[in-house]
Amino acid sequence: MNSVLTSLRSPHIGRVKALHTSKGRKTAHEFLAEGPQAVEAATKSKRFKITQLYVTEAALVQFSKLIATDPIVVSEEVMTAMSSVENAQGILATCAKDALPDLNKLTAESNLLIYCHEINDPGNLGTIIRSAHALGAQGLVLSPGSVDPFAPKVVRASAGSLWHLPFVVNVEFQELVKSAQEVEMKSIAMTGSGKSTLKDFIKVMPKKSVFIFGNEAHGLPTEISKNCDHQVRIPMKAGVESLNLATSAALAIYAASNALTPIQ
Repeated sequence: MNSVLTSLRSPHIGRVKALHTSKGRKTAHEFLAEGPQAVEAATKSKRFKITQLYVTEAALVQFSKLIATDPIVVSEEVMTAMSSVENAQGILATCAKDALPDLNKLTAESNLLIYCHEINDPGNLGTIIRSAHALGAQGLVLSPGSVDPFAPKVVRASAGSLWHLPFVVNVEFQELVKSAQEVEMKSIAMTGSGKSTLKDFIKVMPKKSVFIFGNEAHGLPTEISKNCDHQVRIPMKAGVESLNLATSAALAIYAASNALTPIQ
């Protein structure tokens, strides 16, 4: 039986809590997986492998099938001190931040990508990662100024999909377009003033496309949308201001993916 770590002065707490911050994650080249869903994804994936697993005594029994590495058993108080949420369900892990894919390789090997310009809500980004993975996009590209995909709230909202969906960060729009043009991938601006509706566009959608989304408050800058190959909108009933970014992305991903390869 593992001894139980009970000291609230343990250096393990400081090491884990540092990963709550962007600076800490960058310094350690690690991030947090909290809860059984994230830990299971990390355990099964070849990406972002677990570097250290922490469990409470209760979780050691409850989630025994997830525990493939030698864990550090901690008290409930220590788990609470480590976690970024009130209830980590007694299990969390530190994971390695592996090198991310090459942009040119991602555009070359993908038929459907998502690009987010300055997305700043962690919940939205995590949900988009989850939707992209579930609905058939092959990857995600983030602009400079976007929220850190390794932030705890993003990881939780992705519901394990962070370990499955390839993504690239800090990519300027011009850099994305250059890479896309080299492999005949078309850029699709999702904007309320789009010339085509999503329903009509998917009937003639190119075989390789990257859908471009703006941030939650301001949408896409005009200089980006006007330089995309197509401008597309999701029509809505009168009186509705706009759809949530994550909802818009999910609708576009589903429609585009289903047009390319029907989802069974």
